[in-house]
Amino acid sequence: MSTLVTSVEQFNQLLEKYPKMAIDFKAVWCGPCKLISPAFEGHAKAQKEALKADSTKTDDIVFVTVDVDDLPEIAEQYKITAMPTFKFLVNGKEVDELIGANKGTLEIKVKGLLGVKTQAPAAAPAAEENKAAEAA
Repeated sequence: MSTLVTSVEQFNQLLEKYPKMAIDFKAVWCGPCKLISPAFEGHAKAQKEALKADSTKTDDIVFVTVDVDDLPEIAEQYKITAMPTFKFLVNGKEVDELIGANKGTLEIKVKGLLGVKTQAPAAAPAAEENKAAEAA
């Protein structure tokens, strides 16, 4: 489960503690936020379960939720203009962003933050082989 941020101080403490942070900026009145929230929560839960299953892994990532109406100062700091918006930080610096409720793109960006490489589409390698055959 993600951590619901309730204050700027809490947010800053989490930012200092964890090298990687995935942030879900949302609002209670936002329909698309309600649709994608379970996917974000699923990624947070999967990460916690992976840590429990493998004691050699370090807990270096936190998934947080920020309600833009409750904490407008954080939303302004990250220039949030639409919801949902997901920001991905490494060592406090933004490395990626997703605006909108696209579950597939969210998964790719979370895996990128975790350092897990996503597989290329199945057609891509075949296309490369065809180019190599044509060149020969």
